[in-house]
Amino acid sequence: MEKNEAVKKKAYDPTFANEVFKNVDSGEGIKTCMQCGVCAMSCPLKEHMEYSPRRIFALVRMGERDKVLGSRDIMLCTSCYTCKVRCPRKVPVMDAMHGLAHYALVQGYVPRKETAVFGRKFWDCVYKLGKIDEKLVAQNFMLADGMIAGIPKALENMPMGLAMLFHHRMKLLPEKPIKDIKAFRKMLDLAEEIGKGGDK
Repeated sequence: MEKNEAVKKKAYDPTFANEVFKNVDSGEGIKTCMQCGVCAMSCPLKEHMEYSPRRIFALVRMGERDKVLGSRDIMLCTSCYTCKVRCPRKVPVMDAMHGLAHYALVQGYVPRKETAVFGRKFWDCVYKLGKIDEKLVAQNFMLADGMIAGIPKALENMPMGLAMLFHHRMKLLPEKPIKDIKAFRKMLDLAEEIGKGGDK
């Protein structure tokens, strides 16, 4: 094949891979992935993924920053642990996927807006009360885009809310904060500071 007919290949650039290994929770574990595909075959949501965990890890090594951090698949993990248990190299697949999802949000990527909004409202409730108030999380999630957008969402999810009430999975009365909520918040603030590298 002549030179002008040869396909030009992009030179390997480890910059993004090193960024992941250094900054993403459990990112270092990606180094030991041997691309066997056990995680991809084991995932119960594989049919809903464009990129399986194996492919995500390959894209990390290929330097495809936007493809990885912009992928909806990194926020699809349900923490079933199947991939982590079955991995022959003991790669913390689930932890790395969660780490990538968190890192993507920190970097300004929002692959799944509704998932990110729900996570934020969930965390806000934990920070406010020290525990979860299901109706407060649901209310804040439904109204995240305003009253007009929230009413149809609330009506759509009403059967689920009624079922939760019926099965005592949700209370009508407001939840009270845990004892010493201030100390609890101080602990969370410190953990967040450490997570951002504030304690080096």
